[in-house]
Amino acid sequence: MNKRVKNVLNAIVEKFKSGEIPEAVAMASYPIPDIPSAKWSFTNRTLMFLSGTGDARGFLQWRKADRRVKKGAKAIYILVPCFAKNIDDEKGEEKKVLQYFKPSPVFMCEDTEGKPLDYQKIKLPKLPLVERAQEWGISVKAVPGNYSYRGYYSPCRMEIALATPEEKIFFHHGCELA
Repeated sequence: MNKRVKNVLNAIVEKFKSGEIPEAVAMASYPIPDIPSAKWSFTNRTLMFLSGTGDARGFLQWRKADRRVKKGAKAIYILVPCFAKNIDDEKGEEKKVLQYFKPSPVFMCEDTEGKPLDYQKIKLPKLPLVERAQEWGISVKAVPGNYSYRGYYSPCRMEIALATPEEKIFFHHGCELA
């Protein structure tokens, strides 16, 4: 087995042991529209969230978004299926058959710089209690949203992520802060 594929699979096993899987699965269940990872498999979206980001892309995808990967950034790996074409001798039909998975390097948005992405343009207003959240080590940041959610609170990551500047969303997800 390819060393990087084995590392990815071992990382998943460790995340099961640590209890981080449910949150990543919940995040991967509602992909963000209009970013490349929304088209990835559920497993690869879960790997992305387990790596600590909601947006990861390859070099060319970041270049297309007018961003570049920062020098020294470390890739995370997703698993890409590789197919072969086989001819069914009896039917004479061509079929695609899964041969193996190969690791593919992608980079977290947090490890890129350049033109702001649409969701990074969200200006969060001066929200009450943000300072209290930060005192407790909880970050408050803008993230891309989708049609199913407008933000989330992650106790594992110690973050409140908002996909809208609406105050009511902050209070909904930050009710433990009051």
